[in-house]
Amino acid sequence: MLFRILDPQTKANQFWRDFDRLNDELTRSILDDQFGSSSHFPPVNVYTKEDEALVTCLLPGVDTDQIDINVKDHILSIHGKKKMEELAEGTEVHRREIFHGEFHRRLELPFRVNQDQVSAKYVNGVLNIHLPRREEDKPKKVSISLG
Repeated sequence: MLFRILDPQTKANQFWRDFDRLNDELTRSILDDQFGSSSHFPPVNVYTKEDEALVTCLLPGVDTDQIDINVKDHILSIHGKKKMEELAEGTEVHRREIFHGEFHRRLELPFRVNQDQVSAKYVNGVLNIHLPRREEDKPKKVSISLG
């Protein structure tokens, strides 16, 4: 974390938060290339509307009984295990780029989730997670009365 003189409430401080995030991602990327990591597996897309979020995860080759999904407030955690393919005896590996092993993704959503209505569907290696927004967190229209 870099030392910052700016007040955390100022717009200029957004620059430092973005800089720290970029620095963390770059460092993590270099370490991942050197030592391997599951920090970016599974790859995800996160889509939001006013009252819901949809998270799409690419999990080809992962059995659904090896996937755990947890939601608390505005944090979604996806963890599981992708088994390594069986190789015949005497097979030599020249390159291995396809991830296998345990993985864990933790995603911060822009709102708290109604945990009772979360649903997930797995089709052809793609996991779709539907996350409805809590009713009390939805924007409310305020009517204006005349004087």
